Amino acid sequence: MAKYSLLKGTVSQLHVLDDPKELRSDNIGWLALFGFMIIGAFELIAAIIGSLTAGSITLKGKTFYCYVGKKEVLGNLEHVSFKEGDYVEMVVKQIDSNQYQSYAVRMPQYHALYFPRSVGVPTLLQLKFSAIISGVMCLFAYLFLTILAFFDLEKDPDDFIFRAIATIIMFLLISIILFFLAGGRYSFISNRIFATLGYPKPWLHSSVEEHDRFKKLNRSGDPELYDDPQTPEFERIKKLDPNACYYCRTPNIPDWVEVIDERGYTPNLKDQKELSIQD
Repeated sequence: MAKYSLLKGTVSQLHVLDDPKELRSDNIGWLALFGFMIIGAFELIAAIIGSLTAGSITLKGKTFYCYVGKKEVLGNLEHVSFKEGDYVEMVVKQIDSNQYQSYAVRMPQYHALYFPRSVGVPTLLQLKFSAIISGVMCLFAYLFLTILAFFDLEKDPDDFIFRAIATIIMFLLISIILFFLAGGRYSFISNRIFATLGYPKPWLHSSVEEHDRFKKLNRSGDPELYDDPQTPEFERIKKLDPNACYYCRTPNIPDWVEVIDERGYTPNLKDQKELSIQD
Protein backbone atom coordinates (compact mmCIF):
# COMPACT_ATOMS: atom_id res chain seq x y z
CA MET A 1 0.00 0.00 0.00
CA ALA A 2 1.48 3.32 -1.07
CA LYS A 3 2.04 5.80 1.74
CA TYR A 4 0.85 9.38 1.71
CA SER A 5 3.19 12.34 2.18
CA LEU A 6 2.73 15.68 3.94
CA LEU A 7 3.19 18.71 1.71
CA LYS A 8 3.84 22.01 3.52
CA GLY A 9 3.87 25.41 1.91
CA THR A 10 2.09 28.53 0.72
CA VAL A 11 -0.84 28.33 -1.70
CA SER A 12 -0.67 30.15 -5.04
CA GLN A 13 -2.48 29.94 -8.38
CA LEU A 14 -5.61 28.64 -6.67
CA HIS A 15 -8.52 27.68 -8.93
CA VAL A 16 -11.78 26.11 -7.82
CA LEU A 17 -12.70 24.26 -11.00
CA ASP A 18 -16.45 24.17 -10.50
CA ASP A 19 -16.56 27.91 -9.84
CA PRO A 20 -17.18 29.82 -13.12
CA LYS A 21 -15.54 32.96 -11.72
CA GLU A 22 -12.35 31.06 -11.02
CA LEU A 23 -12.35 29.43 -14.45
CA ARG A 24 -12.33 32.85 -16.10
CA SER A 25 -9.12 33.83 -14.31
CA ASP A 26 -6.28 35.02 -16.53
CA ASN A 27 -3.66 33.41 -14.32
CA ILE A 28 -3.74 30.13 -16.24
CA GLY A 29 -4.85 29.19 -19.73
CA TRP A 30 -7.72 26.86 -20.61
CA LEU A 31 -5.38 24.64 -22.61
CA ALA A 32 -2.91 24.23 -19.75
CA LEU A 33 -5.69 23.62 -17.22
CA PHE A 34 -7.58 20.99 -19.19
CA GLY A 35 -4.32 19.44 -20.39
CA PHE A 36 -3.29 18.93 -16.79
CA MET A 37 -6.68 17.48 -15.88
CA ILE A 38 -6.67 14.98 -18.76
CA ILE A 39 -3.06 13.90 -18.26
CA GLY A 40 -3.46 13.79 -14.51
CA ALA A 41 -6.59 11.66 -14.80
CA PHE A 42 -4.81 8.99 -16.85
CA GLU A 43 -1.79 9.05 -14.57
CA LEU A 44 -3.97 8.78 -11.51
CA ILE A 45 -5.82 5.79 -12.96
CA ALA A 46 -2.51 4.09 -13.68
CA ALA A 47 -1.27 4.82 -10.17
CA ILE A 48 -4.44 3.45 -8.59
CA ILE A 49 -4.22 0.09 -10.39
CA GLY A 50 -2.79 -2.41 -7.96
CA SER A 51 -3.43 -0.18 -4.98
CA LEU A 52 -5.42 -1.55 -2.07
CA THR A 53 -7.25 1.72 -1.66
CA ALA A 54 -10.26 1.78 -3.94
CA GLY A 55 -12.30 4.86 -4.68
CA SER A 56 -9.51 7.47 -4.89
CA ILE A 57 -10.71 8.56 -8.33
CA THR A 58 -14.26 9.11 -7.14
CA LEU A 59 -13.60 11.31 -4.12
CA LYS A 60 -16.42 13.83 -3.98
CA GLY A 61 -16.32 17.55 -3.30
CA LYS A 62 -15.25 20.82 -4.84
CA THR A 63 -12.36 20.24 -7.24
CA PHE A 64 -9.44 22.61 -6.82
CA TYR A 65 -6.13 23.15 -8.57
CA CYS A 66 -3.24 25.10 -7.08
CA TYR A 67 0.47 25.27 -6.38
CA VAL A 68 1.96 24.65 -2.95
CA GLY A 69 5.41 26.10 -3.32
CA LYS A 70 6.49 24.76 -6.70
CA LYS A 71 4.38 21.58 -6.48
CA GLU A 72 1.20 21.22 -8.54
CA VAL A 73 -1.77 19.89 -6.58
CA LEU A 74 -5.20 18.69 -7.69
CA GLY A 75 -7.82 17.61 -5.16
CA ASN A 76 -11.42 17.54 -3.95
CA LEU A 77 -12.67 19.01 -0.70
CA GLU A 78 -16.00 19.53 1.02
CA HIS A 79 -15.20 23.23 0.83
CA VAL A 80 -12.12 25.13 -0.33
CA SER A 81 -11.69 27.59 2.53
CA PHE A 82 -8.03 28.45 2.04
CA LYS A 83 -6.94 31.19 -0.33
CA GLU A 84 -3.81 32.32 -2.12
CA GLY A 85 -1.04 33.20 0.30
CA ASP A 86 -2.30 30.87 3.05
CA TYR A 87 0.06 28.38 4.64
CA VAL A 88 -1.34 24.83 4.43
CA GLU A 89 -0.30 21.26 5.11
CA MET A 90 -1.74 18.78 2.61
CA VAL A 91 -1.92 15.00 2.80
CA VAL A 92 -0.90 14.06 -0.73
CA LYS A 93 0.15 11.23 -3.02
CA GLN A 94 2.50 11.83 -5.92
CA ILE A 95 1.04 11.07 -9.35
CA ASP A 96 3.87 12.51 -11.47
CA SER A 97 7.29 14.11 -11.05
CA ASN A 98 5.82 17.41 -9.86
CA GLN A 99 2.08 16.68 -9.57
CA TYR A 100 0.23 15.53 -6.47
CA GLN A 101 -3.26 14.38 -5.54
CA SER A 102 -4.55 15.94 -2.32
CA TYR A 103 -6.61 13.87 0.15
CA ALA A 104 -6.92 16.34 3.02
CA VAL A 105 -5.85 19.88 3.87
CA ARG A 106 -4.81 21.13 7.30
CA MET A 107 -4.64 24.80 8.25
CA PRO A 108 -2.54 24.80 11.45
CA GLN A 109 -3.12 28.47 12.27
CA TYR A 110 -6.84 27.67 12.73
CA HIS A 111 -6.53 24.03 13.84
CA ALA A 112 -8.83 23.22 10.91
CA LEU A 113 -8.97 20.10 8.74
CA TYR A 114 -10.78 19.76 5.42
CA PHE A 115 -11.74 16.44 3.81
CA PRO A 116 -13.50 15.39 0.62
CA ARG A 117 -17.18 14.64 1.20
CA SER A 118 -16.60 10.91 0.84
CA VAL A 119 -13.97 10.50 3.59
CA GLY A 120 -13.46 11.42 7.21
CA VAL A 121 -14.80 8.42 9.16
CA PRO A 122 -12.25 5.67 9.96
CA THR A 123 -12.89 1.97 9.43
CA LEU A 124 -13.73 0.81 12.96
CA LEU A 125 -16.25 3.59 13.46
CA GLN A 126 -17.91 2.72 10.14
CA LEU A 127 -18.02 -0.93 11.16
CA LYS A 128 -19.41 0.01 14.57
CA PHE A 129 -22.31 1.98 13.08
CA SER A 130 -23.01 -0.76 10.52
CA ALA A 131 -22.93 -3.46 13.21
CA ILE A 132 -25.37 -1.55 15.46
CA ILE A 133 -27.90 -1.11 12.67
CA SER A 134 -27.43 -4.70 11.50
CA GLY A 135 -27.76 -5.99 15.07
CA VAL A 136 -31.09 -4.23 15.56
CA MET A 137 -32.43 -5.60 12.26
CA CYS A 138 -31.27 -9.14 13.04
CA LEU A 139 -32.69 -8.99 16.57
CA PHE A 140 -36.15 -8.20 15.22
CA ALA A 141 -35.77 -10.94 12.60
CA TYR A 142 -34.73 -13.47 15.27
CA LEU A 143 -37.64 -12.54 17.52
CA PHE A 144 -40.03 -12.85 14.60
CA LEU A 145 -38.71 -16.34 13.75
CA THR A 146 -38.89 -17.34 17.43
CA ILE A 147 -42.55 -16.27 17.65
CA LEU A 148 -43.37 -18.26 14.53
CA ALA A 149 -41.57 -21.30 15.97
CA PHE A 150 -43.57 -20.97 19.21
CA PHE A 151 -46.81 -21.56 17.31
CA ASP A 152 -45.34 -24.46 15.36
CA LEU A 153 -46.88 -27.67 16.72
CA GLU A 154 -44.17 -29.85 15.25
CA LYS A 155 -41.14 -28.32 16.90
CA ASP A 156 -37.74 -29.56 15.83
CA PRO A 157 -35.00 -29.43 18.57
CA ASP A 158 -32.55 -28.24 15.94
CA ASP A 159 -34.64 -25.17 15.11
CA PHE A 160 -32.97 -23.09 17.81
CA ILE A 161 -29.49 -23.87 16.47
CA PHE A 162 -30.62 -23.21 12.90
CA ARG A 163 -32.13 -19.83 13.82
CA ALA A 164 -29.01 -18.82 15.76
CA ILE A 165 -26.68 -19.72 12.88
CA ALA A 166 -28.96 -18.05 10.33
CA THR A 167 -29.10 -14.89 12.47
CA ILE A 168 -25.31 -14.74 12.82
CA ILE A 169 -24.79 -15.17 9.07
CA MET A 170 -27.45 -12.55 8.34
CA PHE A 171 -25.82 -10.16 10.84
CA LEU A 172 -22.43 -10.48 9.16
CA LEU A 173 -23.82 -10.09 5.64
CA ILE A 174 -25.96 -7.07 6.51
CA SER A 175 -23.05 -5.42 8.39
CA ILE A 176 -20.75 -5.81 5.39
CA ILE A 177 -23.42 -4.55 2.95
CA LEU A 178 -24.21 -1.53 5.13
CA PHE A 179 -20.49 -0.82 5.58
CA PHE A 180 -19.93 -0.51 1.83
CA LEU A 181 -23.25 1.23 1.12
CA ALA A 182 -22.31 3.88 3.70
CA GLY A 183 -18.99 4.50 1.92
CA GLY A 184 -16.91 2.10 3.98
CA ARG A 185 -14.30 1.67 1.26
CA TYR A 186 -13.40 5.34 1.70
CA SER A 187 -12.73 4.73 5.39
CA PHE A 188 -9.45 3.07 4.42
CA ILE A 189 -8.41 6.43 2.95
CA SER A 190 -9.39 8.08 6.25
CA ASN A 191 -7.17 5.63 8.13
CA ARG A 192 -4.20 6.61 5.98
CA ILE A 193 -4.95 10.33 6.31
CA PHE A 194 -5.04 10.16 10.12
CA ALA A 195 -1.93 7.94 10.21
CA THR A 196 -0.04 10.45 8.05
CA LEU A 197 -1.09 13.29 10.36
CA GLY A 198 0.28 11.37 13.35
CA TYR A 199 -2.79 10.04 15.17
CA PRO A 200 -1.75 6.90 17.11
CA LYS A 201 -4.95 4.94 16.40
CA PRO A 202 -6.02 6.18 12.96
CA TRP A 203 -8.52 3.35 12.37
CA LEU A 204 -10.44 4.50 15.46
CA HIS A 205 -9.87 8.27 15.56
CA SER A 206 -13.13 10.24 15.54
CA SER A 207 -12.73 13.68 13.99
CA VAL A 208 -16.33 14.45 15.01
CA GLU A 209 -15.64 13.86 18.71
CA GLU A 210 -12.44 15.91 18.57
CA HIS A 211 -14.31 18.68 16.74
CA ASP A 212 -16.90 18.82 19.55
CA ARG A 213 -14.14 18.88 22.16
CA PHE A 214 -12.37 21.68 20.29
CA LYS A 215 -15.51 23.82 20.38
CA LYS A 216 -15.70 23.50 24.16
CA LEU A 217 -12.02 24.30 24.66
CA ASN A 218 -12.11 27.20 22.21
CA ARG A 219 -15.21 28.64 23.83
CA SER A 220 -13.67 28.52 27.33
CA GLY A 221 -10.21 29.67 26.20
CA ASP A 222 -8.57 26.50 27.53
CA PRO A 223 -4.73 26.73 27.56
CA GLU A 224 -4.49 23.32 25.87
CA LEU A 225 -5.20 24.97 22.52
CA TYR A 226 -2.79 27.88 22.97
CA ASP A 227 0.13 25.92 24.42
CA ASP A 228 0.47 23.72 21.34
CA PRO A 229 4.21 23.97 20.51
CA GLN A 230 3.60 23.14 16.84
CA THR A 231 1.09 25.96 16.33
CA PRO A 232 2.10 28.87 18.59
CA GLU A 233 0.34 31.29 16.23
CA PHE A 234 -3.10 29.83 17.02
CA GLU A 235 -5.62 32.34 18.36
CA ARG A 236 -9.13 31.89 19.66
CA ILE A 237 -11.60 31.46 16.81
CA LYS A 238 -14.64 33.69 17.09
CA LYS A 239 -16.61 32.19 14.20
CA LEU A 240 -16.14 28.53 13.28
CA ASP A 241 -16.13 27.41 9.66
CA PRO A 242 -19.10 24.98 9.33
CA ASN A 243 -17.19 23.06 6.63
CA ALA A 244 -14.10 22.40 8.77
CA CYS A 245 -13.23 19.66 11.25
CA TYR A 246 -11.30 21.27 14.09
CA TYR A 247 -8.66 19.48 16.15
CA CYS A 248 -7.22 20.23 19.59
CA ARG A 249 -3.51 19.37 19.76
CA THR A 250 -1.31 18.93 16.69
CA PRO A 251 -0.01 15.32 16.64
CA ASN A 252 3.67 14.65 15.96
CA ILE A 253 4.36 13.51 12.40
CA PRO A 254 5.65 9.89 12.36
CA ASP A 255 9.22 9.30 11.20
CA TRP A 256 8.05 7.18 8.25
CA VAL A 257 6.04 10.05 6.73
CA GLU A 258 7.82 11.97 3.99
CA VAL A 259 7.52 15.70 4.64
CA ILE A 260 7.79 17.81 1.48
CA ASP A 261 8.68 21.24 2.83
CA GLU A 262 8.06 24.05 0.35
CA ARG A 263 8.01 26.85 2.92
CA GLY A 264 11.27 28.32 1.65
CA TYR A 265 10.00 28.64 -1.92
CA THR A 266 8.73 32.02 -3.16
CA PRO A 267 6.05 31.53 -5.87
CA ASN A 268 6.88 32.94 -9.29
CA LEU A 269 3.79 33.29 -11.47
CA LYS A 270 5.66 33.27 -14.78
CA ASP A 271 7.65 30.13 -13.94
CA GLN A 272 4.51 28.33 -12.81
CA LYS A 273 2.64 29.15 -16.01
CA GLU A 274 5.51 27.87 -18.12
CA LEU A 275 5.81 24.69 -16.05
CA SER A 276 2.09 23.95 -16.31
CA ILE A 277 2.06 24.46 -20.09
CA GLN A 278 5.07 22.18 -20.54
CA ASP A 279 3.41 19.44 -18.52
